Amino acid sequence: MRLEIREFRIPIILTLLMLGMISYWSWQTWHDLDDRGIGRAEHEAFRTSDILLSTLDALDRAGCLEIDKTGDLFRPVLEASSYRFLLLIKDNRRILEVGSVPADIPSSFKDGASFQGSTLFFSRRVTLPHTLSGKGHRNSDYINSSGSSGILNGDYLMVLGSHARQVRKPSPKFFDHMIVPFIAVLLIIAANAAAWIMVLRNRSLFDQLEMERTRSAHLEDLGLAAAGLAHETKNPLGIISGIAQQVAKDPMVPEKSRAMLETIIDEIDKSVSRLGLFMTFARKREISASPVKAQPLIESIAVILEPELETAGVSLKIECPDVTITADEEMFRQILVNLVLNSITASSGGEITIRLKSDGTGGYVEVEDQGCGISKEMLPRIFKPYVTGSPDGHGLGLSIVKRFAEDHGWSVSAESEPGHGTVIKISGISFSDTAGDER
Repeated sequence: MRLEIREFRIPIILTLLMLGMISYWSWQTWHDLDDRGIGRAEHEAFRTSDILLSTLDALDRAGCLEIDKTGDLFRPVLEASSYRFLLLIKDNRRILEVGSVPADIPSSFKDGASFQGSTLFFSRRVTLPHTLSGKGHRNSDYINSSGSSGILNGDYLMVLGSHARQVRKPSPKFFDHMIVPFIAVLLIIAANAAAWIMVLRNRSLFDQLEMERTRSAHLEDLGLAAAGLAHETKNPLGIISGIAQQVAKDPMVPEKSRAMLETIIDEIDKSVSRLGLFMTFARKREISASPVKAQPLIESIAVILEPELETAGVSLKIECPDVTITADEEMFRQILVNLVLNSITASSGGEITIRLKSDGTGGYVEVEDQGCGISKEMLPRIFKPYVTGSPDGHGLGLSIVKRFAEDHGWSVSAESEPGHGTVIKISGISFSDTAGDER
């Protein structure tokens, strides 16, 4: 029975909700990573800019601060931090550049940290020392009170820049706090979904089993009724056949009527035979497995079927070691009789072989003939009831073989090539502990 999607509505909805929650948690955690990265970047930027300003102030107070050497003073401080360039801006003019400044930086900056493309910018208003003096300074707008060229004291915009990857790079603790819970939640979701699916599948299998039990009981009742009907039908047919035989023996009966009576008797015999096969097929038998000597049993079958073999002009070859198998003797005999009779019907001369061998895990029996074979279209259906390739066949022989074999726990397979013969194989046969040495 196929499970419908509506039976999984609750587990699917719960699983989707949990996936949505873990996705939102992951997104929120990753978003918090940016916030924490920006916080760390701002803290480092304040620390770096404070170091730069303190350095300028100390050199200015010592009277040895020169603008030409300002970049050289700032560079070691930048290299020790995660920032790669520095700008000093006043009135939208770049007064000083240190490091590798990108060409596509914005024209204006807002205070604090912000992302612009793949770069993090940190800007801060700072007050420079009284005088940055230098030789040969070309910017005449910046002349200090003593008349020397340099950068006037006052407020400036200091901009520090760093690659965004440096800021967003998660710390090892981040993976410890996120990846492990994330995997644990995914495993819980998977286990929850699997548990729900197993519960629903078990429930479905239980419903299916109940339906099969009901169907099996119904079929068993039908089988018993059909077997009873067949049994009761055989009795009047036997009476009719007996009367027809007595009438046929009367010398006063015309020859034409005697021929018609013989036809009636033949048809009754065919009907009785079919009813017998049907009763065998419909009747549920209990397996009575016991140790069975295989070789004597197969040889007895050859004796029983000797007239049919001679009539068809077929020889029977037996390849069976002295072994003992575990089987219901009567059912095993019926299996082999049906298979050999089928081979006789399909053969017009040639040879039929019965062989019993070991395949390492158990034994198997093969019945091989050199008859007309079975077409590829019919081969998959030959074990179904009433499927036959012979006009006079009943279509129950192989069905009985399959049922008896499966009742033993064996498996049946067939290989055939039209015009070259057929091989029926029964696998899974167990050897008894009392088996002979040759297997």
